[in-house]
Amino acid sequence: MARVLVTGARGMLGRRLVEAFSLRHEVIATARCASDGVLSLDICERADVAERVARVAPDWIVNAAAYTAVDKAESEEALAMRANADGPAELARAARASGARLLHVSTDFVFRGDAREPIDESAAAEPVGAYARSKWAGEEAVRRLLPQAVIFRVAWLFGPDGKNFVDTILRVAREGRPLRVVADQLGSPTFTADAAAAAVAVLESGIEGTVHAANTGVTSWHAFAEEACRLAGLKAEIQPISTAEWPTPAARPAYSALRNRVLEEKLGLCQRPWQEALKDHISRKSGT
Repeated sequence: MARVLVTGARGMLGRRLVEAFSLRHEVIATARCASDGVLSLDICERADVAERVARVAPDWIVNAAAYTAVDKAESEEALAMRANADGPAELARAARASGARLLHVSTDFVFRGDAREPIDESAAAEPVGAYARSKWAGEEAVRRLLPQAVIFRVAWLFGPDGKNFVDTILRVAREGRPLRVVADQLGSPTFTADAAAAAVAVLESGIEGTVHAANTGVTSWHAFAEEACRLAGLKAEIQPISTAEWPTPAARPAYSALRNRVLEEKLGLCQRPWQEALKDHISRKSGT
């Protein structure tokens, strides 16, 4: 049994990480503000991080704390950099000093978006936009300070306990409103419960370096929305549109589907198709 310090424990992925690691390990959950069962930890404050890590003495640190407002980051790049680059750097320093292993959660946004097939861990990153730059800076800081750390990339996250694309689509569909959804951006949806289980497997295995952990398969936001409504038994008008018809402050990768080569080749772990994970999510939300 390992002692695991989880940051960002109240987030959509953080909650599932706490749940997954708690099945076999001792978990100390932290977030920026304390609440029942969750300790306070501001990962951007060096003294706070050093004190908490020294007190907990974790075997593993799992960082799910992040600035995730992709569009807002265009006008708040300094804040995004502080949370997504400076914070992970502080955790890496503390992990190095204490001898703990670190798993740092990152994103498909580090890629430019011009690939034509699923992207594996060896592909070169080329972030576009403030949020993407901040996440890549975090990866690079962790690698520099703690080369044996795990950079754990996910994409298009969905799951309970947090705002996500699937639940938004289903809410609008239930309200009977028409939907316009981008059809020319392709990626790999990631169910939070599946990503959390993969994170446990990665740390238990001792793997180091970059690991992708998306659900398998490639889809567009439009097809993702259609499948969500079909599985929920909802008839909805979903109009496919282009990225140009839905302008946003931050650019999105046109293609950022991930290939989980390390999971598959080193652990023999194949994430289930995104359609199966989506069905599971919708069933859990409906209580069926």
